[in-house]
Amino acid sequence: MPLDFNRINIAGWESDPNVAVSIAKEIERVSWEESPFEPFVGRGEDRGIKVFEVGDTAPCRPRLRPKLNGAGVEGNADFETNLDNFEILTQTMFPKVVGNAIKSEIVFYQKMKNIDFIKESGEGLKTWAREKRDKNIVCALSNDFTNIVVCDSVNGYKDTTSEKSVQDATKKIVKGDVLNVRAIRRTIFMARTGLRYNGERAFPIKPIRAETKSEKGFLARVYNYAFLVDSYGASQLRQDPEWIELQKMDKRGELNNLFTGYLGIVDGCPIVDVGSWSDVQVGLLNSDVSDSSFMQNINRQNHTGQNITPPSFYTGDQALCLGALVGASALILAGNPEPKFYMGKDDLDRKTICGIDRVLSIAKGRFVTDEEGSLSIYNNTDYAVIGLAYSKES
Repeated sequence: MPLDFNRINIAGWESDPNVAVSIAKEIERVSWEESPFEPFVGRGEDRGIKVFEVGDTAPCRPRLRPKLNGAGVEGNADFETNLDNFEILTQTMFPKVVGNAIKSEIVFYQKMKNIDFIKESGEGLKTWAREKRDKNIVCALSNDFTNIVVCDSVNGYKDTTSEKSVQDATKKIVKGDVLNVRAIRRTIFMARTGLRYNGERAFPIKPIRAETKSEKGFLARVYNYAFLVDSYGASQLRQDPEWIELQKMDKRGELNNLFTGYLGIVDGCPIVDVGSWSDVQVGLLNSDVSDSSFMQNINRQNHTGQNITPPSFYTGDQALCLGALVGASALILAGNPEPKFYMGKDDLDRKTICGIDRVLSIAKGRFVTDEEGSLSIYNNTDYAVIGLAYSKES
């Protein structure tokens, strides 16, 4: 989707600083509209990607307030006889400034090639900013899963109750263990009941609220979990007879407008194809993604006390793909409201430089309690994500 420069007086950029501000706002708007993650973003705790606004790179501590679980009091009893436990969960994040810039050729060459450098650079930097942010989202989402469902060619999903770690569970994947409806339903069950891959009990995951308005003003909204899968998983699902039957009753007209890459629905949960990671596009991770590509797009400071797990960490003898169930506050995005766009002259005013930067920090929701001596059930575990591992095959 191209940037809309119609209401921006680009010709006056040297004398009017508001031109750069307007371009930055337009880049932010369009970069989210192009992103498959846009429906999940918001400030509320019921959004899949919770936004936490910061203005600088000082460490920040997004907070989350679990519900009160006390029995309360009845009749003439004093409140003091049964006070509830007020718990605040936090996690520390470390914002960074990320940016990029490009320089034009001399004006003569620009005119010869019919290039409007500021417009072209705005488009290029918009794409770079979106891909940088979305890659950070994908890497944070897939790092160090604490719960997972592993697909199985016979039973739909593998029995992982005897596995000591998520890594041990994913390394059981063999050829033929493709994504299927039974595995998706198992993941939904685990999210609703608070069941972990090893059979232990944790806590139920809160569903997300995702919504968008159409051009005619109609609001499309869903309250449920969402599944993010890659193009391999999407292709595998389309070959599952159970999937084919389910989609005959699909509310496609309603949810098509909400999710980019919307595939269909299982038990009320939308399945979204966000593509496969490659050198030319952002998508979910698989075994072909190098460790170096992963490391370039994860803020290691945000994951202190966690393993750093590129796709190779999960991979055994068979190549795999990593999808995920996403619930409320699955990811935290800390940053400034929009990027800053810069324009200037260089080389004795013969060339133009355009650049963009922003404060950005993205991490999976993994909270700790602020209460001394108290170990919350949420402590340092994925708050609203369950991984979904399946064989990488068409």
